[in-house]
Amino acid sequence: MQFSRTRSVLSEMLFSVVIMVAATAFATPVSSYHGALELSGFAVPLKQAWHAPVGRMERGLLADSLRLRGGGEVTDLSGDGGVLKEILVEGEGEEMPEKNDDVCVHYVGTLESDGSKFDSSRDREAPFTFKLGQGKVIKGWDTGVATMKKGEKAVLTIRSDYGYGAEGSGDKIPGNATLKFEVELLRWNEKEITPDGGVFLRPGAKKGSGWRHPDRGDEVLLKWTARCNGQVFEEQQEPLLVQLGGPTPRLPVGVERAICKEMKKGAEALVTCAPKYAFGALGFPPLVPPDSPVEYEVELLDWNAIHDVHKDGGIVVKCLGQLDSYGPLCDDGARVTVMVEGRVAGEGGAVFQGPEERSLTVGDGAVCEGLERGLEKIKKGQRALISLAPNYAFGEEGNAELGVPGGAHVQFVVHVQEVTPTYQLQLPEKLLAADTRKALGNTLFKEGNLEAALAKYDRAFKLVQYEQGEGEEGERVKEMKASCHLNKAACFDKMKRLDDSLTEANKALDLQPNSLKGLFRRGKTLGLLGKLEEGRADLERVLTLDPANKAAKQQLHAINSLQKAQDDKDRKVFSKMFAPRPTKKVEPKQEAKKEEDKAKQEGEEEVVTLGDDTKMN
Repeated sequence: MQFSRTRSVLSEMLFSVVIMVAATAFATPVSSYHGALELSGFAVPLKQAWHAPVGRMERGLLADSLRLRGGGEVTDLSGDGGVLKEILVEGEGEEMPEKNDDVCVHYVGTLESDGSKFDSSRDREAPFTFKLGQGKVIKGWDTGVATMKKGEKAVLTIRSDYGYGAEGSGDKIPGNATLKFEVELLRWNEKEITPDGGVFLRPGAKKGSGWRHPDRGDEVLLKWTARCNGQVFEEQQEPLLVQLGGPTPRLPVGVERAICKEMKKGAEALVTCAPKYAFGALGFPPLVPPDSPVEYEVELLDWNAIHDVHKDGGIVVKCLGQLDSYGPLCDDGARVTVMVEGRVAGEGGAVFQGPEERSLTVGDGAVCEGLERGLEKIKKGQRALISLAPNYAFGEEGNAELGVPGGAHVQFVVHVQEVTPTYQLQLPEKLLAADTRKALGNTLFKEGNLEAALAKYDRAFKLVQYEQGEGEEGERVKEMKASCHLNKAACFDKMKRLDDSLTEANKALDLQPNSLKGLFRRGKTLGLLGKLEEGRADLERVLTLDPANKAAKQQLHAINSLQKAQDDKDRKVFSKMFAPRPTKKVEPKQEAKKEEDKAKQEGEEEVVTLGDDTKMN
């Protein structure tokens, strides 16, 4: 009898526990902590609530019930049954993410009550990334994901006070709901290199120095260890110089992309590549099976930056190593001191210059064009190798004085020791440098080298582009800018680029509205473009300001001839339109048409030839 009463009491206690567990799961009271949840692309209220204490027996019963449903071992992560975890797929290694890490997961969220799905990153085919431990997601996620390893897949059962509390979230998550999330931890602190998720980079202990990354075509000094399925298949422990994007790639394309996008000098990183960014369907027999992902632990020790200045192979600059501190560039107009040695390219090529110290202003023409353009890619303190094709060095004639044969490719080994960049120059120094470039441009114009002349005028303009000056100095700046525009207009005129010529003439007149050269250049160009009235107005204005201007008179006569030919043509057209219908066939007046064509041709020739302002500013 006593045994029966005891059994009855135990039964009642067990029934009470079951009822209490059910109440815990579906009717949890919540309090008033408010935050915000960023989960799967929508913002919802976040509730973090106090929950009535749950006894050890109740937590055990809930865990047992979950184990029976999922079949795996359940861990109580929160210590009060609020966050339970069941591992479905074990992860790799022993490392787990820490607070403030950027973690990336796939997940599927369902209600425990009826199993209905309310959200899924897999349906969107887009993993979700958040910063761990910062309250960016519900408390149950911060708690659960922090216990996972890379590649691990687990079910997190999250009670409402670790989820969305009494208010729930939107239409799909009711208040006081217990949630189940199937979560897969893909990675953390890894940067996506390709938009399709095929390549990821995880920074190592060494972050590197500086801010620059190598570019495709640069030579990088690397050490690496490569793995497939956890097994090492290649190890390069001695530093090796590798050209990125070279004709015979030494590394998978995914690794090269990661180096170019994220790695700095001295950095370490783990790069993970999907098969298509590694060895693809062929694999790397016998070490890497077909269609296998790979991992590369890479250390970037240094690199040589390579610049193809004009993208034609004519001027190639190889900067040897990266500086650990900032150094100004040898930009056009900069004053530099440089150690230089010149030699004919090729094995056993003769040294024709130096090594010697030279002080020069970049762009002043004191050395060959290719050397000047090459110096512009080099910083103070750097050493570099500048390789030049003949057309950027000494041409087909060579240089007998230096002992350089005709048509020779040459190389200069340089070490830039001192640099005063153009932004440190005073305005008088910039004006002097601009005058030098403009004079070089004028010489090239007269030689018919119009592209090179344009480049010199551009460089002259850029030296004073943002300068204003005051008084007489300000007028010199304005005159320099206007003359550069007009000389460019003359180049474009010779090149039959009339629209560009008109643009430059307009820019000159914006600076100096009464410039005779500007008005003449624009008037002539407008005539060539068939805008006769506008061209006539500019030329007439020139003659108003300078009645004796012979070139303007000639050009105006040419435009008037063209206008007369056009007027005669229009008159004949209209006379035919309104003339009475003839009673018999009238032969065309061939002689009149010949005269009209002759006048038009003469006018066109005058526009092209007369008033050709070849004297440069």
